[in-house]
Amino acid sequence: MLLMLFVFWLIISARLDLEVVIFGVVISTLVYLFVRSQMHYRPVSFKKFFFYCLCGFKYAVILVWETAKANVAVLRIVFSRSINIKPHLIFFKPSIKTETARVVLANSITLTPGTITAEIQDGVFCVHCLDEGMGEGIHDSVFIKMLREFEE
Repeated sequence: MLLMLFVFWLIISARLDLEVVIFGVVISTLVYLFVRSQMHYRPVSFKKFFFYCLCGFKYAVILVWETAKANVAVLRIVFSRSINIKPHLIFFKPSIKTETARVVLANSITLTPGTITAEIQDGVFCVHCLDEGMGEGIHDSVFIKMLREFEE
């Protein structure tokens, strides 16, 4: 992280002088020490960092795919000759342990068209679906499986 802060410093300074480099090392070190002490940051190994990046990329690709599928489903509803939708609320408690994973899941559900995470209380999600069919399998979705894998 210290190296990333220093590289970021060099990028935003737009010059490469001895003064800029020394000041960048000092500022980057101070920011790193602050983050480590106040935000309880602990560095991870390169292997874990690579694994997290790979999982994040995989999650992003699946999110884009699921969003595209949901867009098609919403377009079918919008362009159908007869509007026959049945809005529906679904309550479920996913087997996710961390608060961060719950927030990621809630945002993923909200980003897919036709569904909105209305509330999370005590780990129970309340999701509003545009139509009953859009909520099928949401309690055991690919997002939950990937987040469980990421937590382990």
